[in-house]
Amino acid sequence: MDGHDEQRQPGIGDLAKDTTKDKVGVLTDMAAGRFVMRPLTHGQEWEVDPADVVAVTALEEMRARNSARNRMTRLGL
Repeated sequence: MDGHDEQRQPGIGDLAKDTTKDKVGVLTDMAAGRFVMRPLTHGQEWEVDPADVVAVTALEEMRARNSARNRMTRLGL
């Protein structure tokens, strides 16, 4: 490996992927040893075990941000 394939562990404030739900969100907090995540569109938060959280790829980030932007546009925001 040349180091470019390695992903760092995301932290609070980072965009991340919950691998159990296959869902991208923002890590907002840690409570009782679990991360608290929320969607980019400020929807319902959920908890996830840190072992099930990975950094998003550039493509996953682009898709998540475009999806959030499209949703906000549809809502007129």
